[in-house]
Amino acid sequence: MKPLPPAQTGFDRRRVAAAGRVDPAARCVPVLRQGSEQSDPPPLPPPGSPQRWQVLQDLRRLGSDPQAWLSGLAQGHLAAELDLLVALVGLVDQGGAERLLILASDFGLPALEHALEQALPALAATTARAAWLEPLLALAPDEPGWLALLGTFRDPRVAERLRRALGRCQNPRLLERLGHQRQSEDGALLLEISLAPGPRALRQGALEGLALGLSAWPLAPLQAGLVALAQDLDPELAGKAVDLLARLPQGQRQLRRLVQRPLAAPVQGRLQRRLRRSPMVLVVHGRSGGLIPEELKHWALELEQRRGAPVLLQALTSGTPLVSPGFWTGAHRAGAVSLVPLLLLPGGHVRKDLPAIARAWQARLDQGSAPSWAPGSAPNSALSLRRYPFLGAWPAWQRLLAERLADRQAFGAIRWLHHPLEGPLARRYLAHLEAVLGSPGLATSYTADLADLVVPAQRSDQKADLETVAVLPLTLASNRLTDTLDAGQRLALDPGQARPPQPLPPLLQQPAIRQFLLKALEALP
Repeated sequence: MKPLPPAQTGFDRRRVAAAGRVDPAARCVPVLRQGSEQSDPPPLPPPGSPQRWQVLQDLRRLGSDPQAWLSGLAQGHLAAELDLLVALVGLVDQGGAERLLILASDFGLPALEHALEQALPALAATTARAAWLEPLLALAPDEPGWLALLGTFRDPRVAERLRRALGRCQNPRLLERLGHQRQSEDGALLLEISLAPGPRALRQGALEGLALGLSAWPLAPLQAGLVALAQDLDPELAGKAVDLLARLPQGQRQLRRLVQRPLAAPVQGRLQRRLRRSPMVLVVHGRSGGLIPEELKHWALELEQRRGAPVLLQALTSGTPLVSPGFWTGAHRAGAVSLVPLLLLPGGHVRKDLPAIARAWQARLDQGSAPSWAPGSAPNSALSLRRYPFLGAWPAWQRLLAERLADRQAFGAIRWLHHPLEGPLARRYLAHLEAVLGSPGLATSYTADLADLVVPAQRSDQKADLETVAVLPLTLASNRLTDTLDAGQRLALDPGQARPPQPLPPLLQQPAIRQFLLKALEALP
């Protein structure tokens, strides 16, 4: 049994009469002092015994008349033990609650306060809980513990009582309870305290108050305040602000604005989890007739599962694909569709086809091909097309390729293959890529045969002829070139001849590259 706090002085009974709820002289005194008119309470076994637990369980379950128990407390026949008080809190009506509050002035206010702290949460939305509002308004002292109990009820009179108390001395628990009241005029105070430099516990209490009444506060100042708080030096407060932003209307737009802000590492992690991922359209080369290799489909499905948002593959040689209703629902929730070109070189596809694809998608969004409303979105909200650079331009991608080429494993050298490119932009890009990768590329048509490839050796000594040189086609999935190279690898060679180049598998079939792409695309909003 948890010990009770020591007894303290009781209520001022003149205040009770003035409140119009209880007249101690006319109503309570006969009940409290004339115990002979009440029946004796049932015998209560000593604390800690199984029989006592059973008696109190029966008392709660059967909803017995509590008057005999209250009389036993008034006459001193029963000790004001915590377990008994907790049971009585859920049994009394409004008159019984008033009586128990006044009795507490004799057996100790902290004892009843402790019992109410345990019992009231379990009585939520019940008539037993409602019985305590008026008595607490009339009788509760202006002390933080009692005001916090009163604050569990939502009532304008409770809100006013809390404001008066906070005007005298700010208290974290009372700030939380003020937020629970959901009175719109209190949002400014809670926001001000959460943003101002001050005791951490006080700021936390104000932020919890904002969370409890989130939908009641004026939206514009709330959004601005939470964006500022998300950049706070306290990671816990900043992380909570990110969580609250995610719950607001158009919250995803506010979260996306935070992506480029200087946030603490834990807050960045929270932000990424809270960002609602937009549906993603991945533009890929595809094969003849617009076919998409199965390995790309399986990889896109894994990406979709990791993002928790639709992922659509669109081949360059096919039209804009049909999409499911779930795609549009996700687009409205996120407010955008992401277009990511998984193209590795700035050829004609990137310079000409890709802008045309982007225009087609933008027109599709602007013309209302999507439904005007989707669950979790604002009605008639506009959709934006979020475009990303082609994959080959990503610095992180280029660094990854450099690492793969530097890791020769069993090869004397690794050379990368690219399809022929024309124009000054392509030449500048290839020169840049050669510098990053540390080796020159070989322009190779899709129909090139492995035996026709002239791959310079890494070394010029006699052993160079005996080393295997690997070739890495810059293609994510299998295509005509990889098929041709695989077929050429089967050619029989005479002993003593220089070894033919060893073709490496397409990039998505290499675990390190596959995981890099999954992780990088999963992190996009």
